[in-house]
Amino acid sequence: MSYTADLAHGLAGYLAAAGIGAYRPGGVYREDEVGIVIGTVPASPGRVVTLSVYPLVDDVDQADSLLGLQVRVRSGTPDPREVLDLLDAVFEILQGTTHLYFHDVEVHLSQRIASLPMRQDSNKRYEHADIYQLTTHRPTYHRRDN
Repeated sequence: MSYTADLAHGLAGYLAAAGIGAYRPGGVYREDEVGIVIGTVPASPGRVVTLSVYPLVDDVDQADSLLGLQVRVRSGTPDPREVLDLLDAVFEILQGTTHLYFHDVEVHLSQRIASLPMRQDSNKRYEHADIYQLTTHRPTYHRRDN
């Protein structure tokens, strides 16, 4: 996998191991589970945590990068407290986390920088997104360790 795919896959597995939900790269979930997925919000299961990783800033000389991580959460019912409970559970695991290693990816620090209530979907399920900034180590051909 690529650097970004390794990071997203690693974060999904990390949240699953912490008991947030189930992560299956194939994407098949029971309706009673909280599904952890990468990229696209699926139609089911109702309760879902969707992770999207994107670049923010890449240092030119040092092998460090800042990445954004959107953690988009959807409730399984019209009760908005489900979303808040899931967001709090993810926050407990990710906020202030240091020195995570996923394959060849090292995350120095994870910190939440924004939280955005969204709307209800067509099934009246609430959605909310938290944005995290990830400080990572990413050596490249021109950005080597010093």
